[in-house]
Amino acid sequence: LSLLSSSCCGYAELMFICRYDMRIGFMHCDFLGAPVSCATFTKDSQCTLAGLQGAPIRLIDNDTGRQLNEFKGHRSSDYKLECCMNSQDNYVYSGSEDSSVYVWDLISGKVITRLKHDYNIVHSLAFHPEKEQLLSAALGCVYIWGIPEV
Repeated sequence: LSLLSSSCCGYAELMFICRYDMRIGFMHCDFLGAPVSCATFTKDSQCTLAGLQGAPIRLIDNDTGRQLNEFKGHRSSDYKLECCMNSQDNYVYSGSEDSSVYVWDLISGKVITRLKHDYNIVHSLAFHPEKEQLLSAALGCVYIWGIPEV
């Protein structure tokens, strides 16, 4: 059983993601160098996806703490934005301050597409655990996206 925590404070000592192994009472923290606005485990719990304020999203190996990939292009300077992965862990999704959801290929790190919204800031995301459907929110409006299987 593992727990994940992150810090969105701008102080250098609080720019970490921390994983707690509840069975053995072990905690491991990785310094990311920017406020962490969102953090989530991959389905196999081998990696952590960390959304950072004012910096690219990072994929971190949980065993080594090594950065495996980063995802650039979205805008995340002023707001706490969520990021997530699809139900098969092969695409990364993030809200953005430019009224879009960005979609990256997990392996290449390249932007695959942008899902445009009518309002400025897409702050919340959730991917269905089994179906290819994404829920996003922007300034009081909720969108449901049917994502074609690739």
